[in-house]
Amino acid sequence: MPRQRIDNIVFELTQACNQRCRFCYNYWRDGSTPLPPPDRALCRRTLKKLLSQASIGTISFSGGEPTLMPRYLDLALMCRFKGSNVNILTNGSQLNESVIRNMKEIGIGAVQVPLLSADAAVHEYLTSLPGSWEKAVNALRTVAQTIPGRAYAVLVITKVNAPGIPATLELLDSLGVTGVMVNRFNLGGLGLKHREELVLSVPELHKAFADVDTFAAAHPNMRFTSGVCTPICLVDPAKYRHIQFTYCSTDFNRRPVTIDFKGDVRFCNHSPKILGNIHEKPLSEILADPAATEYYNTIPDHCRTCPRFHPCNGGCRAASEQVYGTFSAPDPLLNL
Repeated sequence: MPRQRIDNIVFELTQACNQRCRFCYNYWRDGSTPLPPPDRALCRRTLKKLLSQASIGTISFSGGEPTLMPRYLDLALMCRFKGSNVNILTNGSQLNESVIRNMKEIGIGAVQVPLLSADAAVHEYLTSLPGSWEKAVNALRTVAQTIPGRAYAVLVITKVNAPGIPATLELLDSLGVTGVMVNRFNLGGLGLKHREELVLSVPELHKAFADVDTFAAAHPNMRFTSGVCTPICLVDPAKYRHIQFTYCSTDFNRRPVTIDFKGDVRFCNHSPKILGNIHEKPLSEILADPAATEYYNTIPDHCRTCPRFHPCNGGCRAASEQVYGTFSAPDPLLNL
């Protein structure tokens, strides 16, 4: 049977993480239960099953913290042998020069590391891990030097770190980073407990994106992308011409479907809803299930008469799943 072609997959190697970020969106990070340790045997078996069922353009290793998985670069090599590009989404705490050289040899496509502030105290307040700022800085600098063009910073914008955006971007530029994801704080996981201190008001959100846009205009060597879909009725991308805004498609062939180490398939890495398991049913059948298509093609009542519903789609509806328990509600930001 021919393998299904999928452009993008997020593969969660483990739920384990050595940070406890206040903004963490992982639905299992509510603090109510201990996180399981990495299970390499199951992870490898699931990845092998996935690669037998699908031809994947880009597979992004995520978690939890994917670099806590023993010999995770061997798993990346499995994907490379199948012709897939591999990205590593990591907090950078486990990276060093030797590991990064190995990434270069394997042909890793991108290494994404969150750097939340030029102020170490602010960064570490948000990650809840002392020493994490220096490790993130060193990781980004070393990746930029060793694999030019492959270091991508992630700046999660919250009420706590938004005032320092210009200084943070200056630091990223000095490290040699040329790609920056500027993602506004999105509700979910552990972040639900910290919403009051982290959610920006709409004027604060506009100011944050304006600061990014001003910096981007003055630094054409750097690329800025907003990777968290934000309702257009709150933030109009036309006002920020130097930032590329992205929006979620409900077409499974055009979006980064998420699969975890157990084989559970989800709409995205923010969504808690499990659509099926590739050890029980082929991925192609899971994604073609009419019930899933119907579930994700709903239009929220709030958005029903909006002429700009496409491509906005009501913002991040996976956040709605976590907050309201349904995909049929628009982004919770509209009510905050």
